Amino acid sequence: MPNATALLDDPILVEDELPRLGQTLPFFQLVNHALEDVSLEAFRGQRKILHFFPGIDTATSANSVRILDRLGTTLENTVIVHISPDLPFTMTRFLTVENLSASIHLSTMRGRDMLKNYGVLMITSKLAGLPARVLMVADENDQVLHVELVKELTSEPDYDAALAVLQN
Repeated sequence: MPNATALLDDPILVEDELPRLGQTLPFFQLVNHALEDVSLEAFRGQRKILHFFPGIDTATSANSVRILDRLGTTLENTVIVHISPDLPFTMTRFLTVENLSASIHLSTMRGRDMLKNYGVLMITSKLAGLPARVLMVADENDQVLHVELVKELTSEPDYDAALAVLQN
């Protein structure tokens, strides 16, 4: 059965195969700010917080990026990767204006199959084709430690729960 999120209580079905705890993160290759392909391998040996969201031009997404960037300045050997369909230029402009530098944005402009492979692709509603709001944490060996599909797109993820698994 597919997972679900909602937009203002309007249900949205999401691909049904979110990575499970203990599972190895699937391969991905996305696009960075310089239009270069970046794969999961680029973060080998680092803990990862993967932040999926439908687009930066909403207050919730923008605030989540700000909060996670601030957290990124306090976490050792941890990379925070924001993943959205936003063009790299859009995210670079946002990160520059907001003076954010402790996280990385990767665009799904190439590599959109990653959204399906990670089980974050919204498949119903006007937002079909975009990623749901999801926070994943993985260790240095790409083993999944935490997964949260946010149940309401206008809500932020539980940052404390994600941080708790990194502190154990």
